[in-house]
Amino acid sequence: MSERKPIFLLSHPRCISHAFSRPFLQRSQDFHVFSEPFLDFFLHTDAQHSKDVKNGVADPSKHSNLSLFTPKVLSIFDDVWKTYYDETSKRPRRVFWHEHSLFLLKAIPGISFLSNPQFLEMTHTFLIRNPEKSIRSLYKATNFVIPKIDEHCVNPGFDKNLVGLKQSKQIFDFLKDLNKQPIVVDADDVINDPEGTLKKYCELIGEEFKEEMIKWEAKPINEFRFKGDCTTISELMNHNAENSTGFNKFTNKYEYPEIEYPQIVYDAITDSKPYYDYLYQFRI
Repeated sequence: MSERKPIFLLSHPRCISHAFSRPFLQRSQDFHVFSEPFLDFFLHTDAQHSKDVKNGVADPSKHSNLSLFTPKVLSIFDDVWKTYYDETSKRPRRVFWHEHSLFLLKAIPGISFLSNPQFLEMTHTFLIRNPEKSIRSLYKATNFVIPKIDEHCVNPGFDKNLVGLKQSKQIFDFLKDLNKQPIVVDADDVINDPEGTLKKYCELIGEEFKEEMIKWEAKPINEFRFKGDCTTISELMNHNAENSTGFNKFTNKYEYPEIEYPQIVYDAITDSKPYYDYLYQFRI
């Protein structure tokens, strides 16, 4: 049945994407949630990039054979398509998979790789956020928190090439050119009208909306835990989603100072705004 196909949510950093997963985590009898299985690929290639730059390599891509990841990528696709059962009723659950577009494209040898039937047959959805907000948030996170909490992780600081909206547009256009109809949700719409926006989203993915999807308990989420070397950073980036009780109700453990942003942040916003504006016109 087409309505049981995995739901794929593509996003970019700092766009409330982990909070957007929580409504589906609330319905554990109905959904099996995957959160960022490609993060490991991103951290691997990012570490390799930093190592190559340190060694004076001009083109690190020549020293990182991403095609070697293909079997691991396909194994993730296989995992997404497996049948998962609810322990209480023994009935199958539908998969909800959240991934950053940037992580996905880092893990594959080229966008044409996404012609894989296992990918194309999913229900594709996108979550976007105005770069005026997401990029400022990313800059604060990378410059005021990460350097203090995990010295073992590669953290080159803010990089305007890693804000992710460009990659979301790439994948969106790839799907659109194949006559797919990706669903686009804007973060501000979710925050301002969570019930109305989730009702629309559920209707489009072929699911019934339930009231329990817009409020939840603040608690650690096992599905958000990253098992690699950068566990602390993973916890930081998920903190608001875990400590929230709804889309606009969370406690902030990390206090960011009021700052004057450097020019690179404004440049990144300017560069990303056309991608955001393009995707915004398709929002539900």
